[in-house]
Amino acid sequence: MPKYELAFYLSEFNHWEKVSFKELESEEKRAELREMDLREKINGIYQLGIRNHPQTPHFFQKRPIRNNIEKGVVESEEHEKQKKMVCAFLNKYPKQAFGYYERPWNSADKGYESLIKVKDYLWDKEVRFGLVYGKYIQFDILGHSKNDLSLTDKLPYIAIKIIDTYFHSKETFKALLELTKNIPVIVLYIFVPKIPILNCVKIPKQSNSFSQNRIKYYLADGSFWIQNNRIEDEDHLDDISPNKPEIYYNLIRERLYREGCFKNYN
Repeated sequence: MPKYELAFYLSEFNHWEKVSFKELESEEKRAELREMDLREKINGIYQLGIRNHPQTPHFFQKRPIRNNIEKGVVESEEHEKQKKMVCAFLNKYPKQAFGYYERPWNSADKGYESLIKVKDYLWDKEVRFGLVYGKYIQFDILGHSKNDLSLTDKLPYIAIKIIDTYFHSKETFKALLELTKNIPVIVLYIFVPKIPILNCVKIPKQSNSFSQNRIKYYLADGSFWIQNNRIEDEDHLDDISPNKPEIYYNLIRERLYREGCFKNYN
């Protein structure tokens, strides 16, 4: 007997229909079912295909259906407002700098230090990004070069997570640590309660200048950064390391909550 004797698909009336592998003996039925999103069960997590074996056609497992690693989070109105505003700002100006302010202040740029500068990036909201097997994260905003498909340190994906009420779950944070460690992706944080003190945008002074995006906290290279310092490099954190992601996550979440970066200690 085949591994999958039954397959299920959602009909046009939003009802799950069941089909037996024995029905695959019909050429017409096989053609019809190839157009359907077949699953191994109702609301199943695996997509099934049809193997057209001469004597015994049957279903086979193609791939898992990726699920949102942070599903069930209800965002605030202010979160949605900031997401739309920031994305519109990034798409309006072709040159974008992401960085922070630090002393000594000066009259030219008031101590603005760039982490990364990019130009001609395409930005979009609510972008799904595959993480681990069967999982994806939906970034509030994601950007990449319009003109060059290379993925390098000079042309990384830049993801933006806007945080108002809740910080990441531990599972999501661990996945993002691994993601930024393995490929050129930077995850920048905008904390709504810290606008405009730590997070804000500033239009360019001239048409050919870079816009400024104020960012203090971000994930890059497998670490959580505060300005230009990995958090584990602070003097009193000798035992903290991304190699112990549960402890690392707890420390960061508690610190951000204590500093008023988000509202609910989930």
